[in-house]
Amino acid sequence: MPTLTDTSTLDIVVVEDWHVDTIDGTTRQKLIDIHVDDWWAGVEIRVPVRLIVPLTGTASGFVIGGKGTPAVGDQQLYVSDGTALAIAGGVGVVTPLITGLSNYPDLPSESVLRDRFIETLDFRYSEFFLWSAIMMRSITAAFDDSLIQPGPVIAHGNSKNGIAPLISSIHDERITAVRSTHAFTALSPIRAGDPEAVAAVVAADADFDQARAAGLPAGDQWWSYYLKAFRSGDPFREAIRDYGWTEAEIQAAFDRVTDDLYVSENWEQLADRGVEIFSLPGSHDWVAYDVPGTSTVLPGLRTYIVPNGGHDRSGHPEAPTNGVNPAFFAEQLFGAQGGLETPEISAVVNGAELDVTVTFPEGGVPEESRVFWMYDRGPEGSSWYLYDLFPAENWADMTGSGSTWTFSIPLEPGRTTIDLITTHTATVDGHTLPISAPYTRVPLDGTGPCLDVVSFCDQGAGAPQLELMPPQAANSLHFAVIGAAPGATVALVGGQRGLPMGVPAGSLCLGGGRRVIAHGQAGPGGAALLPWHPGAAGWTALSSGQFAVQALSQGLAPRLSNALTIQTCP
Repeated sequence: MPTLTDTSTLDIVVVEDWHVDTIDGTTRQKLIDIHVDDWWAGVEIRVPVRLIVPLTGTASGFVIGGKGTPAVGDQQLYVSDGTALAIAGGVGVVTPLITGLSNYPDLPSESVLRDRFIETLDFRYSEFFLWSAIMMRSITAAFDDSLIQPGPVIAHGNSKNGIAPLISSIHDERITAVRSTHAFTALSPIRAGDPEAVAAVVAADADFDQARAAGLPAGDQWWSYYLKAFRSGDPFREAIRDYGWTEAEIQAAFDRVTDDLYVSENWEQLADRGVEIFSLPGSHDWVAYDVPGTSTVLPGLRTYIVPNGGHDRSGHPEAPTNGVNPAFFAEQLFGAQGGLETPEISAVVNGAELDVTVTFPEGGVPEESRVFWMYDRGPEGSSWYLYDLFPAENWADMTGSGSTWTFSIPLEPGRTTIDLITTHTATVDGHTLPISAPYTRVPLDGTGPCLDVVSFCDQGAGAPQLELMPPQAANSLHFAVIGAAPGATVALVGGQRGLPMGVPAGSLCLGGGRRVIAHGQAGPGGAALLPWHPGAAGWTALSSGQFAVQALSQGLAPRLSNALTIQTCP
């Protein structure tokens, strides 16, 4: 990093000095050419960088995003990408050349770089190094100009221009915020090469190939689109093995750089620095092909998961339109209020429905909330993962007020899993800023959280109903019994095996298996009840009114917030 921040080695060549732009005359622009690094002996990396400041005065900090054509004429600024907003607020714009390797005329070909990596297993010889080095050296060059003064730095972009900011933010403390689209953020199981995850993708891809050979209908993209994601790296991985590297050596080389590439491996350090990250991965992208795993690894990452979104995919017709860049820039540069933090999501099978509840941190109030769902999606990184889309009809407006929103999805019989994406909108500085709860997959084969049977043991109980209520705390499920006779004992029966907990008549009980609890005694087929005490069998039960209870699970991960560990429904 000291080399990348060294202004004495920039060797700046001024291609176009400061001038009023020739587009609409509202900015001053300058084009320079800089030395980035000596990649290896005889291979110098040099790139053009365009600097843009307001028409008068200096800029305080800047937004930086790569493009493929910074040297081709003055740059037009737009409200939609946030650059016009930045300039209007006295913040600069910096645009380096970040593109595919073949578009750098003075650099070696992709095959030369590939061979050098295979020989060394050194990630320095990869485009990941190239793109992030260019971004960090461009930051150094920008701050070296007298018209750009110290201030915040937001790195942003799409695809390779989304990857570069994320990697750079790990190494460059000058970066204060990142807005990335269609780029990886987390060391998910499939990216880490987890054997189980890889085996699932390999099997799914083989099934996809067979289905295609048997006449699978064309999807919304060319067939080559579905052959990307994880399998696109197969030839490269095979070439590395053919060179003679062992699996242990390959894994060791990868392990050495995981904390250089993935923000998930630096999450605490980034948080300590106050770096804000907002991600738009798209639910169906071939670069960010691991959204479910990312949501598990980084449940707190602010993300708008565009349903059916991805490279060359605009998304589901009912997905909210967004002004993420201008809204995020206004929030991070100028303190605009109204943006939402990542909510928690609960999804519990309740008979023939899936009860979905989304809860925002205190103070978070979305303007509109929607849920999208699809069944039996293939494993992340597979061809089926890219091929099968969220159906046009599988969405609904959620109901609620304040910070809690709900919807019950009627479940289709015979399905094994259901995947959920939620979208929630807020207005920031006049622009719509959507956000999503973590991507959620719920098993429907009896292995996921569920409410199975509620048994009312008092003969005079009539026909009471169980009603799910807004969760009262993290890792909780809140429900009420409506219509039960006073003094009745009620058992919530799930499939988790083990001894039940009993509480006196007039309260609710948590039970194991299909036992029926009646006035502190086991019903037919049940065992004797243990005296209730906090923490029994891993649960804490709290009375919350005559016929309501809050059940707090102990030790659940945050991503299982609001879901009881009732794991099977016999």
